Order: sequence, then C-alpha cells, then structure tokens
Amino acid sequence: MILTLKITGIPKPKQSARFRIASNSNGAQFIHKYQKKEVVENENNIKLEVLSQLPEGFQPFRSPVKVNKLHYIFPPTKGMRKRDIARIEAHEIVYKSTKPDLTDNLQKGLFDALEGVVFLNDSQICSINNLKKYYGFTPGIILELEEILN
Repeated sequence: MILTLKITGIPKPKQSARFRIASNSNGAQFIHKYQKKEVVENENNIKLEVLSQLPEGFQPFRSPVKVNKLHYIFPPTKGMRKRDIARIEAHEIVYKSTKPDLTDNLQKGLFDALEGVVFLNDSQICSINNLKKYYGFTPGIILELEEILN
C-alpha cells in the first residue's frame, strides 16, 4: 500500500530533550526529562493533520516502510534574491542549504509524530528516497510512504 500525505505549515525541527532537577513528594531529587511545549504542539499538529488524511479503517503499517518521497518546503526568506523568487514563481526548485539539518532534526520530529498513526515504530523505516529541502510559496511537507510486504 502507498500512502501520500501533505502536511501544511513551516517544517520545524525537533529539538533535543531538556533536563532539570526535580523533587518528588518525599523530597527526593531526580532528573526530569521533558520537551518544550512548542515541540510537543508541533508533533500533535502533524498527527492531527495526518489522521484527517488517512483512509477509513487504516491500520498502522506493521511491515518495513519505504519513504518514496520526502520534501520539506520552506517559505522564501525576506533577504532572498529577486532572481531566486522568480525561479520559485516559475516552479523551479531553489534548494535550502541552511538550517535546520535535513537528516536529523527535521525527520525526527516528523517520524515521531507518525509513530502509532502511520507505522508502529519509526524503526520500521528502512529506506528513504527523493529527500529534498527547498523553498516554495506553500510551506509544508510532502510525504509518500510504502509498506514493504515480505
């Protein structure tokens, strides 16, 4: 089965977990691990948008998963050259070569949000093809997943 998803909004990287020293009711201290509110909200928004696009009765993939297409589309920056804006208007690809990192931070947040919804665990992803990060006037993520049946 092939599943194509379009997630609207500016792609956001997942930041590393934060740690703080906390105390329980007995006064014993422990290290508390947490994510910033913005990171959790972003994952929840992705999850809700994906749930609205899934076919009725969809069950999360249980077999290995291949990502056939993963495009991150960012809005043009204020300082972008007019030549690059014209290329975007002509539907040419103008690649984004600045942060966030393509392979680590962007994928982690997206795949964590899809865990339990599209696949059981992001460790099922065994192949990623057609991976791009570029500018466009409609920011978002285009994702095509395929379950590999053994």
